[in-house]
Amino acid sequence: MESDLPDVTAKLNVATDSRLITAARDGDVCVIADRFALDQFISEIDPTAPIAVDAERAQSFRYSSKAYLIQFNQTACGTRLLDPIALANATGLADLSELNTALAGCEWVIHAASQDLPCLAEVGLVPQHLFDTELAGRLLGFSKVALSPMLTHYLGIQLAKAHSADDWSARPLPESWLTYAALDVDFLLELRDAVANDLAIAGKTAWADQEFANEIARFATTPDDDPERWRNVKGLGHLRQPRQLGIARNLWHVRDDLAQRLDVFPGRILPDAALVEAAANLSHLTPQQVSSTINTLTGFTGPLAKRQRRAWAGAVITALNADASQLPRRQRSQGTPPPRVWAHINKSAARRWEKARPAVIALAEEYGLPPENLMTVATLADIVWPDDLDISESGLRLAMAQANVRPWQQDLAAPVLVTALA
Repeated sequence: MESDLPDVTAKLNVATDSRLITAARDGDVCVIADRFALDQFISEIDPTAPIAVDAERAQSFRYSSKAYLIQFNQTACGTRLLDPIALANATGLADLSELNTALAGCEWVIHAASQDLPCLAEVGLVPQHLFDTELAGRLLGFSKVALSPMLTHYLGIQLAKAHSADDWSARPLPESWLTYAALDVDFLLELRDAVANDLAIAGKTAWADQEFANEIARFATTPDDDPERWRNVKGLGHLRQPRQLGIARNLWHVRDDLAQRLDVFPGRILPDAALVEAAANLSHLTPQQVSSTINTLTGFTGPLAKRQRRAWAGAVITALNADASQLPRRQRSQGTPPPRVWAHINKSAARRWEKARPAVIALAEEYGLPPENLMTVATLADIVWPDDLDISESGLRLAMAQANVRPWQQDLAAPVLVTALA
């Protein structure tokens, strides 16, 4: 199959040199920290023009994944940094619904939007129109899609970046941090225009539009509280006995409650590895042995963990005393099994996979796409796993639509999979 896209190898916008940017273009950046400044910003917004948006979180420091600083840049008003903590109400969140209304007609330009959309939605900021420069870079086949290399590639600049891993919940925010934050949006609109031009040259504008709409639908929401979140503990798969899982679950709840009360990242109280190790080592003890043993284990000897020794011990003892019917079991996957095991459990599906996956990879290479941006492994597995799969083009399109494969992906992949699976 030959690609019908134009050859853009020699047409991409490429900067020939680069310069280091160390200061915000507006000089001293304006921080919106009260209602008067917010109202003024709202009055300055051009409701029809694109606006660059970014957010800073403190996920490795705080329990919450909320935004601690939100950056904006628009030609009409320059760069503005909004402090949602200073604007917070009694619930601990800022009410930015009026700002969201003012931005309704704007295209929001965000780099790596899937990371920022949830925390923006938490304060009522949800775009109706989106342009994700990182995702656009993936569609164009770039191997490096972080903001800095893309700015260097297109605009010939490098950003002085040194504060990405800092605690953005700190107040007051140092001037150097504010400069760093401003730089994240200072050149984003120019980057958007350059990337959009290359998408048009490559014939991929419609693809990008569908991907951006999908990002809004998937990520511009606040996550529901999942009672099974404890199963996300890294390394939990090493625990196989229900008693061990019961201890891990109970320790997780003690840690989570404490982390939430103190607004501290849970891993700073007790690392996942220490929690899993404790569950494995304590499951064979008697309840009387727990208190004297748990304080000697890795992760439980720090000052904060030590102060909770009664709570830790109580959680373990509760699991040790629990009836077997009250203990959790290892979860069996409710979805499609991973393709690596198909040869043992469904040979016909394995044969379909052996044909479909190489075909998708080759198709992605033909169009200059990372394979996962054409179709992820999990999505393709969901499509080809059923033995009653209709391998006509209409049947495959229906299966793809049910798996949230966008129309542009269906247009490319359906004919290829028909041939591969025939």
